[in-house]
Amino acid sequence: MTIRPDGAGLAYRDERPQDRDRHGVLWVRLTEAPGEGRPDFRTMHAARQRRVMLDRLCQVCGGPADRTSQGWLFLLQRPGQDEWSPDWPEGSLCTKPPVCRACAALAVRHCPHLTDPVAVRCRKPRVWGVFGGFCTPGPDGRLTPSPDDDYLPYGHRHARWFVACQLVLELTRCTQASLGI
Repeated sequence: MTIRPDGAGLAYRDERPQDRDRHGVLWVRLTEAPGEGRPDFRTMHAARQRRVMLDRLCQVCGGPADRTSQGWLFLLQRPGQDEWSPDWPEGSLCTKPPVCRACAALAVRHCPHLTDPVAVRCRKPRVWGVFGGFCTPGPDGRLTPSPDDDYLPYGHRHARWFVACQLVLELTRCTQASLGI
């Protein structure tokens, strides 16, 4: 990774069109080897996560996510007391793609991020932005990554210094569903 020739943000030295999304945000590059290896439920491949979010596919099997008249099925971690609001999950920002009914129980059993899962149906998942980290030029001109990852809405003025690793949806028109899936 480097600074763009015009000095206005980040770029890959050998940048390709697929390195940026339609909003111009740079995405982290990862090796792709579909069907090889074992699932790692602690993390999700950036390109796969973005594709299944946009196409509303199951995060586990890649098939169509479960959708009823109540909306797509998402599994969320129950918010802590400091994050809870009476409207929750309405307006929640979500980096976890939806699931199909067949894979929901598997995800609940194996995903380390779901220690207290809640099934949510969302009729209007809206692309909101990205999750990742900032890299800024230091005094010596070298790129310095931020120590913390963060959410960034599309259209943010500092997006040119951001490297995305996950697409973020805003969940609207939500209802909680039974976990007896």
